[in-house]
Formats: sequence, structure tokens, C-alpha cells
Amino acid sequence: MGRRWPGASLALEVVHRTALIPVLVAAFALATASLPLAIRAGKRLGLTATPAIPIAGRMRVPEFGGISIVGATILSLAMCRALSNWLLFGAGAMLLVGVIDDAFELRPYQKFACQLLICGWAAIFALPRFALTPWHVTDFALAILWLLATSNAFNLIDGLDGLAAGVGVIAAGAIAATALMHGAALVALTSIAVAGALAAFMFFNFPPASIIMGDAGALPIGFILGALALSAGEIATNSRLTKYVFPILVMLVPLLDTGVVCVTRLATGSWISRHGRDHSHHRLLALGLSDRAAITVCWSVGAVGAVCGFATNVLTHQNMIVALPFLVLAAAIVAMFMIDLSFETNSPGDAYQRMPAIARHILSLGYKRRVAEAAIDFALISGAFLGAFALRLDFQIGTGTIGGLLRELPYVAIATYPAFATAGIYRGIWRYTSLSDGLRFAGGSLLGGFFLFAGSFLMPISLSGSIVVLFVILLFNLLVATRVSFRALRRGISQLASANERVLVVGAGEKAAAAANFVFHNRRAKARVIGFIDDDAFKLGKILHGQRVLGGFGELERIYGKSPFEELLVASDDLPAARMGQLAAFAERHGVAMRRFSIQVS
Repeated sequence: MGRRWPGASLALEVVHRTALIPVLVAAFALATASLPLAIRAGKRLGLTATPAIPIAGRMRVPEFGGISIVGATILSLAMCRALSNWLLFGAGAMLLVGVIDDAFELRPYQKFACQLLICGWAAIFALPRFALTPWHVTDFALAILWLLATSNAFNLIDGLDGLAAGVGVIAAGAIAATALMHGAALVALTSIAVAGALAAFMFFNFPPASIIMGDAGALPIGFILGALALSAGEIATNSRLTKYVFPILVMLVPLLDTGVVCVTRLATGSWISRHGRDHSHHRLLALGLSDRAAITVCWSVGAVGAVCGFATNVLTHQNMIVALPFLVLAAAIVAMFMIDLSFETNSPGDAYQRMPAIARHILSLGYKRRVAEAAIDFALISGAFLGAFALRLDFQIGTGTIGGLLRELPYVAIATYPAFATAGIYRGIWRYTSLSDGLRFAGGSLLGGFFLFAGSFLMPISLSGSIVVLFVILLFNLLVATRVSFRALRRGISQLASANERVLVVGAGEKAAAAANFVFHNRRAKARVIGFIDDDAFKLGKILHGQRVLGGFGELERIYGKSPFEELLVASDDLPAARMGQLAAFAERHGVAMRRFSIQVS
């Protein structure tokens, strides 16, 4: 069932099970009561920062919330006799480092050295050994790196009001649920205390915030959640993979954001430690999302990660192995989409010559040589191969079977990659994938199945006809899903974006579809197509690019009254002069801009 935490006796475990609700209420009440005091203290001491969401009359916001969050967590656990030394001294030391950094802004190496000492002490002397490898020294090193990563990653996502606190509540809730399922009351109690304090803080931090947690809150909370996530993964009994996968899924949002920022800054020749507006939430804002919509998207990703993390505790070891490639694939697609946004305005080729050597290597490997895409495809091929056997065996996979499949997996990749290259899979650009690319995906999948079947006579691969068919089907679907993912994510985000201009397209033919596509791709952060008008009765109610044909020219006033718009985009070449006059009169009467969409080749 996992190693018991220091200071936890069997008698205390019984007490802890009855203290779950009291510690939640205590942490919430203590944080709620102390936060108004923290707001006044932050203003008096000058510990303030520029708010993430500026509004009139609010130039600076106190960044003293971390003291209330950490203090409420420690006091509520102490009241229930569940306070561990690693949390008291480790989180307390992180809090002190954060306060000093908020007040005087430590240099990056000074801040990192303090964090390294704290995480090293906690991993070696305070926390139990997390048996991640057969070697003690390696376990301690990995634990230190993990605690450093979660502390700083959680700090990095504290860039929008309510974002870090909400992600922390979700992560703490998933850890508490997992701990309760396995009877680890002390882990559950500590997680619930953190969740209660953060939930209270959210009432003061939700946009527009009256206080932020600052480094004094983000660093210790990231440290605590990192230790709890490792502990919850350690107590899982269903699969030895859970101890590695669960912590990453629970902390998915901060870890993904940190990875995206690090890769992007290296690829653009920037210092990793610099401050910048290139985090995931900033990229969502640049796509036209409001602050609250961006926060909701990040919370949703965190919730999906938390649910998947909890699910890893109930899957069998064999099914856990089958699910792993799909989890990797989903996380990699989100990361690649965010990284790709860095080159929204400047293409990698334009920036290549101005970059330092390491940035040029990253761009060459990632964009020119498509190494990142090929690496992701290994997860895709693995998912298709393992998924084919799982479907064929109704997910009743034995230990011997899964071991044999893992040994065959490299040979499957050797057979499939040439099929992808032959079919031209790596010639496409994800952001421009269209239906015409489906033929290449189908060809690559069929060739992959053929090469796999032929390779089974030359390589140690055990296959049946039904497995090959399922492999081809899964391969095709996964190729389509991954390559269309960028367009799908853009489309979904555009639907959430707050458009400054609402556009009604005049016409519902091929040129109108091209006009809608132009608005979506080239002006999506500012404009959104709300629909089409056309006098062709057969097109009424039909859908183009996700929007309906709302009516004919005679219904323009009704359409405007129901769904006001700021622009008429004429995308029809055969409109008579009378119709153009009618549109011009309508535009002048309502103050609506009127433009013509044209495609010219010269």
C-alpha cells in the first residue's frame, strides 16, 4: 500500500479519517479570515504587483496572499495533529524565499540555490524515499528535480487572476480522492487542507483580483502539491507505472506550460529565466480569448488531467500500458500546438538566420527534419498496435501477452515509418491540413498495414488478419486526429474568443466559403463570421464553415435585430446593382462596414 509518512502512526490514521471535514472547514475559514488582513498588510508594506487584469483605479494589487494560504494550511493540519515536518519546515522555507523575492526580487541563481537546498533537505531527510528506481541516490535526485520542477512550474502559471489557485484546487482534489481510495488518510488530509485554503483564496483572487499569491504562495504550494502527487502515486497498487504517470497528469497544466515556454525560448534564442508574455495563458489571450475564458480553458485541461490521473489508479497494469501512448499523444499535441503559435507571425525560416546555434538546431530538427513529428508518431504507432490487440482481446490482456507486444513494438515502428515516408505523411503542415490530405493518411495507413504484414515474415512479429485490419483502422483515425488537431483546436478556441467584429458574409457559394475561411485564419482574434445570407432557398439553413445560411436579402433587418454585426463581407460576383444598392443603404443606415471579398490572380 506504499510507505507511511513520517510521524503517522496507526492510531493517528484513524483520527485522520474523522478529521477530513473539520480540516477542510478550518483551512477555508482561516484563509478567509486572514486574507483581508493580508490585503491591508501588503498595501502597508508595499508588497504589491501590477494586476493581470488592469481596471480603472486599480494600479497595484497586494501580493501577500501566500502567507494566508500556507498559514491556513499549516494551522488547520496542526489543529488535527496531522502536520508533518516536511510541510512545516519545507513549505515555510519556500514561503520565506518567496516573500524575499516578492520584496527585493532575488536573482535567478540565488532563488534557485535556495530552492535546491530546501528540496534537497525535504527529499533526503524529511520525506519518505519514493522508490522510482532500484537505486537510492537516483531516487533522491529524481525527487529533488521533481520538487524543483513543480515549485517553479506552479509559480510560472500564476499569471492570470484565479488561474493558479483553480489549478491547485483541482490537483489537490485529485490527490485527495486517490489517497482516500487507497486508505492513505494523512495524504488525503494534507491535500484537503491545501484545497480548502486555495478555495478561500479564489474568492479574493478571482478576476478582478483584490490580492494575488505572489512567489510567497506559488512556490510553497507548488512544493506541497509536488510532494503530495509523488506520495499519491507511490501508494497505488494497480500498476507500477502509476507512480510515474499519476504525478505528471495531476500537475499537467503547470508542467506543460513550463515545457512549452522552455522549448519556445530556446527555439527563439531567448533566455529561459527571462520574464515574458509567452506562457500558455498569454497565447490563449493572443488568440482572442477573454481572461476568464483563458482561465476556464486551463482549468478544463487541468481537470481532464486530474480525471485521467485518478483513472490510472483503477486500470490494470496491462491496460495502463495500452492507455499510455494515447495520454502521451494528447499531451504532445497540446504542447506542439502552443509551440507552433510562437511562429504565428514570423515563420521559422525567416527567423532561422538570426538565431544562435542551439536555436537553429532546434528549429532544424523540429520543423525542417520533422523529428518532433516523427517522435510523436511513435506514440501514434504504439497506440494503434497496442489498441488493435486490446480491441481484439476485449481488453483482457495477460501479462505474458503485453510483454511480447512491447518486445515487438520496435519492429512495428520499423515497418510503419517507411510507409509514412512513402505516402508523404511528413510533407504536410499540420496547421494547413485539409480533407485532401485524407488520401495521404489512408495511403499511409494501408501501406503501414501491408508493410507490417510483410515484415511479420522477416521480423519477430506475431499477427493475425483481424489485428492488421484493426491496426490500419486505428492508424488512419489517429493520423487524421493528430493532423487535424491544430485546426480543431483553433476552431474551438475561436468559438470561445470574444470577437471585436462580427461579420455577415453575403453569398453562400464557393467564394463565400473562401471568405469565411479567410476571416477565420487571418483575422480570427478580431473577427468572427456569424453566418451567411443568400436568396437561394435551397441553401437556407445549410451550414458552411460551421455557420448557417440565415436567410435571404429580404430578411437582413431581422437578422441584424437578432444577431447584430459590424461588417458585411460581400463574397458574390453576380449580385445585381439593385442588391448592391440595398446592401449599401442598409450599411449606411446601421453604421455597418461593407467590404467586398475578391480573389485575383495576376
